[in-house]
Amino acid sequence: MRNSSGATTAEGRYDIRKGAAAYAPIVGAFGALAIPTVTVLFTSHKPKGSETLVALACGLLVVATIGSLTGSIGLAAIGAERDQTANLPPAVMYTAIPVAISIVSILASFEVLAAIYLKDEKGLFAITTGVGGLAATYFSSFAVADSWQSGPSDADLKSEWADGQWIKSKEIAYRKAGHVAAVSSAPVVLGLALRLCDVHWSLTPAGVNWVVGSGLVLSMAGTFAGVQRTKHAMYDSEQKGIHDWEAYLTPTIVGLYTLAVLVLLP
Repeated sequence: MRNSSGATTAEGRYDIRKGAAAYAPIVGAFGALAIPTVTVLFTSHKPKGSETLVALACGLLVVATIGSLTGSIGLAAIGAERDQTANLPPAVMYTAIPVAISIVSILASFEVLAAIYLKDEKGLFAITTGVGGLAATYFSSFAVADSWQSGPSDADLKSEWADGQWIKSKEIAYRKAGHVAAVSSAPVVLGLALRLCDVHWSLTPAGVNWVVGSGLVLSMAGTFAGVQRTKHAMYDSEQKGIHDWEAYLTPTIVGLYTLAVLVLLP
């Protein structure tokens, strides 16, 4: 294919199944790395009065372990798909929720540990947590970019089917992916601004329960929704492509979780 200048151009796309299969073992390693840290926290000597912070650090690492393990299994299941059906991009976005929360939780636990042992450096680790949240929302949003390629394998059927879908072409997919990334990253940017202005709340034991509990709930909800979204269309039904509310909701959940963590970190 040639462009308006007469030069040869290349057309490309990502196969979301191969990407999911490649990410699965990497994501699973997060959980394996978090377990030894939890063991050290329970057995090492800690400064007096740091019980709440230690509980928060352990809780965040537990969230990271569960999120990474369930996320890796979900990604492996998507990687085992035979056909690139339209339900796979939204399934990846749902499955990315526990993965992203795992990343944010691990980085947040580093900030909590810094608050215990390196108090002068905790601000740096808080910013690192926010940057990790930005990366997580971006990579989750990126699944929209190549969702245009998935769908019925028959060209004529796909052309008719695409008319009723939210993503109808490559141009629309790339534009919407940028919109989703911008919307979902807004809460993280707000959280980073608050931390830079040293605006945050003192965490109580009840607050620790809320942070850890919300991380667990969101991780499991994303896992279950991702599994449900991998269900294949029946013979008498059409493939269900990604919806606009799914595309905006999934990474925005990660952005809001990152915002909450940033304002509640010590």
